[in-house]
Amino acid sequence: MKRFLFAVFASAAVATPGSAAELVRFQLGEFERSIPIAELVSFAAGKAPGSDLREALRFLKPSERQALQKALNQAAPVDGVMASNFLGTALGKRSIEQLVKLLNQPPDVALDALSSALILAASNNGSLRLIDVLQAYPLPSLPVNLGAVGSLAQTLSREFNLQNTLFSRLSSLNGAPGTGPDLSAAARSGSITFKEIPFQFKGRVVDRIKAGIFLPESARPSMRSPLVVLAPGLNTDMNALLYVGKTLASHGYAVASLDFPFTSADTVTAAIEGSGAIPPANAWYRQPITVSDLIDQVRSRWGSRVDTQRVGLLGQSLGGYTVTALAGAQLDWPNLVKVCRQLDDPSTVVLNPAVVWQCAAPGRVVKRANFRDPRVKVAVAVNPVTNPIFSSRSMAQVDVPFLVIAGLKDIFAPPISQQLIPFTAIRSPGSVLAVQNNGTHLSFLDGTSDLPKVVIGPDQPLARTELQGLAKLFFDRHLLGATAEPPLIHSPEAGVVVGSEPLPLLLRSTLTMPQLKQVEPGLAEVP
Repeated sequence: MKRFLFAVFASAAVATPGSAAELVRFQLGEFERSIPIAELVSFAAGKAPGSDLREALRFLKPSERQALQKALNQAAPVDGVMASNFLGTALGKRSIEQLVKLLNQPPDVALDALSSALILAASNNGSLRLIDVLQAYPLPSLPVNLGAVGSLAQTLSREFNLQNTLFSRLSSLNGAPGTGPDLSAAARSGSITFKEIPFQFKGRVVDRIKAGIFLPESARPSMRSPLVVLAPGLNTDMNALLYVGKTLASHGYAVASLDFPFTSADTVTAAIEGSGAIPPANAWYRQPITVSDLIDQVRSRWGSRVDTQRVGLLGQSLGGYTVTALAGAQLDWPNLVKVCRQLDDPSTVVLNPAVVWQCAAPGRVVKRANFRDPRVKVAVAVNPVTNPIFSSRSMAQVDVPFLVIAGLKDIFAPPISQQLIPFTAIRSPGSVLAVQNNGTHLSFLDGTSDLPKVVIGPDQPLARTELQGLAKLFFDRHLLGATAEPPLIHSPEAGVVVGSEPLPLLLRSTLTMPQLKQVEPGLAEVP
């Protein structure tokens, strides 16, 4: 995931008006204005703005000036080699094409110049800062499309403000929420011992797959354990979610996990180095099939001890897409093609990483729609990538209890487009939306502590405890049929709050589009 930061920070860099080697130019009414790059450098260093910049800053609120100063200095852990290799991938090219729309230059000229500036800026100090990109732009001046930048700035500002207010707005729908179950108590390890068994197998669409299983030691050999399968996300492996599996296994679940060889950390590294794609073209097709293959393997190897007709799934990010497909949502290829036309509209700048990423798929994949596996009885999707590959019609096809977990500060799979709007279409009884305040795309993953705080978010140990508790309670109720236990939500209309600060979660069993538009008027289905 570290290398993927480039796409997002590059987007943020050019989303703010930039500068050429000497000047940034923009049209204001009938007059052309310019700001010297030297004044921006001084301002970024904390000095008083020069006369030209001071004139421009008059149009900004004090908070916006502070945000600009911070943006100029925000560093991403990206070096020149990473930047260069990423821009050579299909995803990198699509991302830079969107950023070029912000410049008043012929696209081919702007694309080369901006790519050069990004690579050079990242090469200087082994990190990427906006101010360095502005200084590195290789043409005498940088002509900015002020209308496009202004429109984008408003959109980004609106999304930023929504991030900070959405939790309280959702919490106030239908009255004050109640208090839900104690997730810390639910996350405690059980008393059942289990064996960890690594294995490999050959699937229908992949030759060699690395997998593993936690196999409980049952006191009664005749009692078969229910199965939970863990599906990791892009650029991660099974280790990122194994802590959840160990908790479940200690309570009697068999837990199988796998590495997707086509979206693992090694594969993404190969793509960044120029020998692959992000994600490989047929990941959308292969991942659900490979999970079904894993269930087949568990049945053939341990069928006497594991009940593979009662399967729960837990997937994160692209793994969240995978479990959504296996739970019944059919891929809507025409909807994806329609939405992806935005990327070719010169007046629309699409900086939603999940949408740009999905739009690399049409025309390059096996366009199968249905991956439903009837053995799957319940699913948990953590920060899933869903929209527009799944339309509202697709999500209505989910036919098992479905827990969707969204982090309000997820910049890779933005929560409104990728989780909240899709959840409004789910009709399956027992389904729950869990909205984590301050949560990011990486909050729940193990092994990401070396990444910047802005990306991983606060208190990862707390986030992991919350996921352990949510998964345990949800699977107990819908896989074991433990109806004697209290449900996650006892107040269907208002929902409940669980977890702790700084990562409380609001749980709702229903959310409609009218309610979501009440929270945020004018909401677009795919921002």
